[in-house]
Amino acid sequence: MVCGPANASSKKIAAANKRTISNLRKGFIAVNVTYFLWRIVYHWQTFTTVQMVLYVLSLGVSLFFYSVLEGSAESRYDASGALVASGDDLNAEGLTAYMFDIIYITWATHLLTAFISNKGWYLYLVIPAYAAYKIFPMAMSYFGSKEPQTEKAETDGKSKRQAKMEKRQNKGQVKYKR
Repeated sequence: MVCGPANASSKKIAAANKRTISNLRKGFIAVNVTYFLWRIVYHWQTFTTVQMVLYVLSLGVSLFFYSVLEGSAESRYDASGALVASGDDLNAEGLTAYMFDIIYITWATHLLTAFISNKGWYLYLVIPAYAAYKIFPMAMSYFGSKEPQTEKAETDGKSKRQAKMEKRQNKGQVKYKR
């Protein structure tokens, strides 16, 4: 089974996923080796139990998301070496992008706490704040609370262009009453 032109996009996705996972792995190694050497080895006297717990928890979260991304990006090949499935596209929007964002925020937090201050852990609060920002409007619409502007748009149901087109259509027609 040879992949023809129909599978060219699958081959591109598989190659892009392989590069992305490789870059992510290199990033993990660079950030965590830097953190370990600078923060734990060189500044051991300021590395407290709380810092260790925060580091291990945040590292665990980012490694979990990395393993999910790596598993979903995995390509499958048949016995002859032909591509069967390219895996999920890691450039897709949605949860995949959020997983990358969490990994990048974790890296930034690790580098901030390693080189600048322990207050860099507050950067991690961006994650639940953004989640609340995205979830709150959905929850409010679920419970029936809508903004006045949204209600007006729903009652009209038509854009200005649609209203104008209907007005033109009705202009030449005569309405008869009985």
